[in-house]
Parts: sequence; C-alpha cells; structure tokens
Amino acid sequence: MKGYRFYALLLGVLFTGFVVVEYYRPKPIDWKETFSNKDKIPYGTYVLFDLLPDLFPGQPVTPVRLPVMNQVEEEASQKQPTNYVFVNASFRVDSLDLRALLTFVGKGNNAFISAHSFSRRLQDTLGFTTETSPKDKGEALGLTFTHPQLQKNKPVLYAWAKVNHTLVIKAGTQARVLGQNTTGDANFVQIPFGKGSFFLHSAPMAFTNYHVPAPTQTAYASQALSHLPVQAVWWDEYQKQGPVGDKSVFRVLLSHEPLAWAYYITLAGLLLFVLFESKRTQRIIPVWEKPRNTTLEFVRVMGNLYFNYRDHGVIAEKKINYFLEYLRLHYHETTNVLDEELQERVAAKSGVALSAVAELFRLIHYARAVDRLKEQPLWQLNKHLESFYRQASR
Repeated sequence: MKGYRFYALLLGVLFTGFVVVEYYRPKPIDWKETFSNKDKIPYGTYVLFDLLPDLFPGQPVTPVRLPVMNQVEEEASQKQPTNYVFVNASFRVDSLDLRALLTFVGKGNNAFISAHSFSRRLQDTLGFTTETSPKDKGEALGLTFTHPQLQKNKPVLYAWAKVNHTLVIKAGTQARVLGQNTTGDANFVQIPFGKGSFFLHSAPMAFTNYHVPAPTQTAYASQALSHLPVQAVWWDEYQKQGPVGDKSVFRVLLSHEPLAWAYYITLAGLLLFVLFESKRTQRIIPVWEKPRNTTLEFVRVMGNLYFNYRDHGVIAEKKINYFLEYLRLHYHETTNVLDEELQERVAAKSGVALSAVAELFRLIHYARAVDRLKEQPLWQLNKHLESFYRQASR
C-alpha cells in the first residue's frame, strides 16, 4: 500500500503543477469562427450584439435558442413586425424550418441572413446561388453599398479570403442589389417575399469582433443592418449554441483546452489507480515444487561413500543380502545354508544354468570368507548377480 500512496501523491503533485502552469500560462488567441454573441474571441459577435439596441432604438432585441419553426409558432400571436437576424458561417434549415421562415417573412416580417453558404432549399426557393470572387493581385477586397447615400463612401477593405463569397441572382428572380465588392460581384441583396423581404449577405466575417471595432471597418456592419426597418429583432443563436440546456458539463469542459486536459488527466489517473488496485495486495504465495524421486541420488551418494572408503566387503555383503532376500521372496527358499542342494533348486526354479548358479554361490562364499575383499572379486560378484537377475524367471 505504501507504493500506491507514493504513486497517488506523485500523480497529485503533477496534476497540481500542471493546473498552476496552465493557469498562469499566457492564453493563446482562439481563432475559431463561432459567430456567437457570448464569445469575445476575434470571430465571435459579442460586440455587434451589444450594439444592436443602438442600431434599433426603442426596439426589443431577443436572442433566440429555438429552431425557426418553434420560434415562429411560439410568437405567432404577436402582431409587431420583426427582423429575424442570422449571422453564421453557414445557414442550414430543414424543410419544416424553411416553410416556417417563408411563412414568417410572407406575413410582413424580414429575415437578415449573413453566411458563406446557404441551404440548397433556400437557394432554390428564392432563386440565387453562391460563388467565389476571383483573387485579385492585392489579396484584399473592398465592400461597398449601392444606396445613393452610401455610394460616396470609400470601399471597406477586408482580407480577400474573408469576404470572397458572392451572390448570383438567377434569371427571373426579383431582387435588389444592396452591396457588392470592388470586383463588381454582389454580396448583399434584398429579395421580396410576400409582404416581407429576405436580406441575404455573403460576408459574415464583417460582423465579428475582429472587424466591428476596427476604425476603418466599424461602420460597415451598422450600415448593412441599417437597411432593415427599425423594429423588434430576433438574434438567432440556435444554429451556433444549440437549444437552451444543451451545455452539458462535459461539453463545457471540452470546449476549454485547460479544462479538457484536466479532465483527461483525471481519467488517466483513475484508470491507473484501477489497474494497480485490481492486483492482489496479499502476501505472495510461494511456489511449491513437485516432489522429486531422490532414490537414485541416495544410491549414488551411498555408493560414492562406500567406494571412497574402499570398504568393498560391506558393499558385497549388502548385495549378497539383497540376493538371498530375492531367493526367499521369489522362490520361497530358506537361505540359512548355502549348499549344493540349494544351488540345484535355485537353478531349477530360476531357469539359470547350474554352472552359473554354482559360480555365483562360490563368489558369495569367497566374499564372506576373506577379511578384506578387493575390488576385482567385488566386480566379479556384481557381474554374476546382474547376469542372474537378467536370466532368472519369476
């Protein structure tokens, strides 16, 4: 357990150090194009949304977090005309939302939509398409308005890649060009629909925090929105933030890099803790080896012992006793007297030649008779005993 505590303490220290470093580290600029009214990053729309009450004095400005169909149905009883404003990288609606939006505009309201790309259904219904302006040599593109009071203003310059999308009106479509770029391509048009109008704009980057406060670009966003009548405003946030309550804890964590890293490190720490704690913490059980047959080792040790002491008589006596025990056990012979009659009976019962049995008994008598048995007679005795055992029948 001490080892686990050490690893847990080390992990805690590392985690604390990481949090401190991340907290005091200079925050990098977030260049994500969110177009959200809550974001103060360069490509959010916090500044513009904050200016809307000044652009539409005396009118309510309401952020909307519902799909178009739900928003229109909830406010169906209101009689006050409204501007429905969409500013996003793309404008996507399904058939139900598009039908609701068309009905909403047809009753005398307006829809202002600024996006790089538009729903195919909306393009087919209103009769327009989107294209990209050819890149000019200066890599900058100016935007102007066609209104008589605004034609005298100098073009507002933007980086080409930020405002290069344009609108192309199909033949037969009743539309009014409100703005264009310096190459002559339209980027802001008004298309009447029923009693209201669609105001379509293809450069949403001009409405972001990066450009609205800029001295040379600050007037463009307000002048574009000034084409709308002064009336109540619905500012769409559904296509950028989703419905209210959609901000789950994990979504908030993962949307901020330091919190996301803290979340991942915590998960990794928990995983390591589970892996280590899943092992058994009891004392290791020793491995018991399988019992070995030590008979052969014992015989080898005893043989070496007798051989080293050169006590051949003891070895011969043990072999003789074992032989006599063999005769008693297998042939049921008494071995008190080792005479010729015993030799004949052993030869008859074992099937070994009488001459071989007689020679074996002679060697036995000799081994017992001498005071100190030499190595050669012991070897002869052992040789005849082994030969007897091989030839004997039990």
